[in-house]
Formats: sequence, structure tokens, C-alpha cells
Amino acid sequence: MLDPMKEIRFPRIKVETLSGKELVLPDDTEGKVVLIGVAFVREAQGMLDSWMDYFKHLCSENEVYELPVIESSFWKVFSGFIDGGMRSGIPREKHDFVGTHYGDASDFVDALNIEDKKLGYVFLVDEKGYIRFRGDGYIDEYSKKAILEQVRGICH
Repeated sequence: MLDPMKEIRFPRIKVETLSGKELVLPDDTEGKVVLIGVAFVREAQGMLDSWMDYFKHLCSENEVYELPVIESSFWKVFSGFIDGGMRSGIPREKHDFVGTHYGDASDFVDALNIEDKKLGYVFLVDEKGYIRFRGDGYIDEYSKKAILEQVRGICH
């Protein structure tokens, strides 16, 4: 969990969503409280889903974004094929909320203090782009209580 006294802004990341739109996080979510999931390996998807399902249960009107990260620039050449595979496996209504980052991610990995790229990470980002909660791995009972404390008053 993050130190609530320390103001950390979610780093600016520009991606193309599965629907083909440009998405700039956190700029495009300004004025909204959102949950952003970041994963570097496919195996982390279940981890992200555990957080996102719980968050949607608490805050059904708030948005969740997924940011798969493929660090090797080699795969950028195959981005159309990779994104096409994701498109076919992800419901169409989520396509505006999933954007893959291809290439060097060291800037935001450092900014978000990501240490173990085998884990999925989630960030609760407020209306101004500041991170109010950070979680990793699968959600547990302690984490459910912690994120619930952060979203009280913003979810109906």
C-alpha cells in the first residue's frame, strides 16, 4: 500500500486501445476515479481480474483500464496480430479500456515502483491523476478492506 501522505501522480502513458482510439493515462481519465491494471505477463490476467471484479462490485459506475505491457520492441512489429488476438478474446464493450504499451517501459516501471513483473498491479487513481491505492498479485481480505476505505464516498 502507498503512503497516504505522499502524493504520487500516475505517470503519463500513451497507448492505442483495442478499439483503435488513442488513450493517454491519466489525462483522459481526469475528473474520474478509475482503477488501472498493469501486467507484463499473460499469467497476471487472473490477478488483475480479481481486483477489477471486486472494484466493479464496489463502484459499478467507475471505469477500469487494463494496460498490458510488452517491453521488447521486437514485438511492436507484430502489434496488429497481438492486439487482434486480444480483441477476439476480450468483450467488445471493454475495447476502449484496454491499451497495450509496446517497447521501453522503464520510466513508468520506476515511477510506479514495479519490482516483480510476474505480478499484476492495480492503481486506484483519483480525479486529478494521483494514486490513492496500489495493490499487486491476487486481492485478499486485507486488500479488500484497504481499497474499500479508499473508495468510500466516491462509489454509490
